[in-house]
Amino acid sequence: MTLEERRIRWAEKKRIKRAALIRKLGVKAIIAAFIAACVAAAILIFANKAEAKEEFPMYKYYTVIEVKPGDTLTSIAKEHLTGYSSVSEYVEEVRFANQLANADCIRSGQKLFIPYYSTEYKE
Repeated sequence: MTLEERRIRWAEKKRIKRAALIRKLGVKAIIAAFIAACVAAAILIFANKAEAKEEFPMYKYYTVIEVKPGDTLTSIAKEHLTGYSSVSEYVEEVRFANQLANADCIRSGQKLFIPYYSTEYKE
């Protein structure tokens, strides 16, 4: 065997060992990344549970108010809005509870049922 053949054989063995090492490190890197992702997901899940506020049940009640001069359903809604996501949603609820055809048909002195939410249970 010539010196050149030995160098080629040695280079080939070295290339094969390097390829095996790269594959081995690649698999370890993938496993490490997977474990890190699982740990991060677990931390996020448990952190969100720990930060979650204690929620209390909300009870829906009604009260009666008297419409004052200059009141509109929107102004009443802004004043009494609790437990609703928007003023328009609350106006629709008041209209439905009082069987009003539209938001403009209220007058001074009229009594309206107004819904509201509370965490307090009332009998």
